[in-house]
Amino acid sequence: MKPVIGILAHPPYTHVENKFNQISCNYTNSVYDAGGLPFIIPQIDDPALIQEYAEQIDGLLIPGGIDVNPLMYHENPLPKLGKVDKTFDEWQLHFLEAFVETRKPVLGICRGVQIMNVFFGGTLWQDLSNRENTFLHSQTEARDEVSHRVTIEKESKLYALFGKELYVNSFHHQALKEVAKNLKVTAYADDGVVEAVEDPAYPYLVGVQWHPEGFVYTDHSMSCLFKDFVSACKKD
Repeated sequence: MKPVIGILAHPPYTHVENKFNQISCNYTNSVYDAGGLPFIIPQIDDPALIQEYAEQIDGLLIPGGIDVNPLMYHENPLPKLGKVDKTFDEWQLHFLEAFVETRKPVLGICRGVQIMNVFFGGTLWQDLSNRENTFLHSQTEARDEVSHRVTIEKESKLYALFGKELYVNSFHHQALKEVAKNLKVTAYADDGVVEAVEDPAYPYLVGVQWHPEGFVYTDHSMSCLFKDFVSACKKD
């Protein structure tokens, strides 16, 4: 059977009189193409339900999305902070807490790697303009266009997949600042911005700042990351 990959939905948004839970097809198709069974998880902050999800799904994908509220890492908001949703942050943190107790695989993408870092005690740049000597990380080109290079550290899952360097797309204005103690930085942009982390003590916990799912229809060079993740989620 295909491993069930839970994908945390974006915050519910209201259209006319209805509210919707949603996620980009890029994520679901990337998981499906990698051999997984994508399962979209709605924001319902019920501890018992969260625990049941954590027990039943085989892997967790935390996608990109809105900014993380700085209150989650004990900072006040700065002028260039984008849209935030404290309730959504708390739900994702509660879900991640329940899931990491299972020791099942986790993959974080963009906001996903940021919320992972906050969960483990790290902090974020609320806007990269607050960081010196930082180049543009919010490209205007299509999602399947590369923007900049990242250098990958040896002795990492990413190095085994991509080698020492990789050209990636870039759609973020926040980034990891103080990296949580249990996380190892495994990729940097040329300006020093953290582009990926892993937890060496966890069976499979990887976070990347770029959007590998953006290449699902045009360039399959990123698909190896999803295949590696889904493979780690397979039951014995």
